Amino acid sequence: MRSIFPFFWRPAGVVSSLAELPVPDKVLAIKDVSISVSGEKSGEHPLLVAELAGGKIIGDLRLATTSDDVVIGGVQTVFACDDLPNHYALRRRRFRIPKYRLGKALLLGAANSDNYYAWLLESLPRWKMMLAADHREYDYVLLHSRALKFQDEILDRMKIPAEKRLRCGKGFVHQFERLVVPAMPYALRQIAPWTCDYVRSLFPDRTGGPEKIYLARRGSPRRRLVNETELETQLHALGFVSVQPENLSVAEQAKLFGSAKCVVASHGAGLVNLAFAAPGTLLVELFHPDILRPTYKNLAAACGLRYVGLIGRHAEKSPARNENETEFEIDVPTVIQTLAGNR
Repeated sequence: MRSIFPFFWRPAGVVSSLAELPVPDKVLAIKDVSISVSGEKSGEHPLLVAELAGGKIIGDLRLATTSDDVVIGGVQTVFACDDLPNHYALRRRRFRIPKYRLGKALLLGAANSDNYYAWLLESLPRWKMMLAADHREYDYVLLHSRALKFQDEILDRMKIPAEKRLRCGKGFVHQFERLVVPAMPYALRQIAPWTCDYVRSLFPDRTGGPEKIYLARRGSPRRRLVNETELETQLHALGFVSVQPENLSVAEQAKLFGSAKCVVASHGAGLVNLAFAAPGTLLVELFHPDILRPTYKNLAAACGLRYVGLIGRHAEKSPARNENETEFEIDVPTVIQTLAGNR
C-alpha cells in the first residue's frame, strides 16, 4: 500500500449507471446477473456487476469512480438521483488523502450501510450478485467506516474473514488494482422479493419464538406513543409479548420475527426485521399522523405478508421536544378490532 500527498479531490465526469461505462477501457468486465440472482430477465433495473481496473472509492463509500475519477451513477450516494451532475456530493471539494492497494476489492456496503435497513436490504443482497458474477476470490470487502456489531455478526455468519474487511475512512480516496462494483439490488422505493429470500437464507433457524409480538417504543425518544401502556395491557391480554429488537442480536431478531404470526408496531427501524418473517404473517403498523411512509408496507408486500396501517392522532406536545420527537397516540379499541378482523 502506498500513499501520496493529500489533495482536494473532485470528479472528472459522470455516467448515469454501470451500463454506461465504456468497455474495455479501464473496465475489465460488466455482467448482468439478473436471471441467476432473481430468476427474471433484465428489466428497467438490471442487476449489473462491473469490475474496474484502478477503480476508486471516495470517502466512506460515498462514491464509486473509474480510475480517471468518472463518478458512477446508480450506486452509493448518487443512487436514483435525477439531476446527477448537480448532486451535492459531486460539487463538494474536500481534502482527501489518496491510498492505493494491490489486489481485488468487492464493494459490499451501500453508502449509508451503518443504517440497519440499508445494511440488511440494500448492502447484503449485493454479495449474492457479486458471487453470481464469479467474484469469489478477493482481497478486500469494502465497508462503511463505522464498525458495528450487527454488521460483524452477519459477516461472521457469511464467513468473510475479519482480515479482509476494509473500512473506508471519509478522509481518503481509496484506489484498488481491481474494484468490483455491483448495482443496487432494486430500484428506488421498490423492494425485490429475492432480497428478502437471500436475507432469510442467512438465518435458517427462525423458529421457537412467540407467535404474537408487540414492538415497544419506550427505548426511543422519537415518535413516542403516549398511550403505549394502555395498548400493551390490551395486547398482553390477547397473548402478545412486548419486545425491543434493538436489545437483541440479529440472530435473535431473525428468530423472533421468523416465529411471529402477528406483529403490532409503530413505524420504526425495528420493522426491517420483517424480512425474516414467514409469508402470511400479519403486520399492523401504527403511524404518527404527520409521518406516513410506505417503507414497511412495501417490505411486507415483497415478503408476502398481510398488512394493515392505522393512523394515530397528535398528542399534546411538550415545548422541549423537536419535530423528530413528536408524540402521538393511537386508538386502542381500533387496534384490537383490527386484530379481531384479521385472524
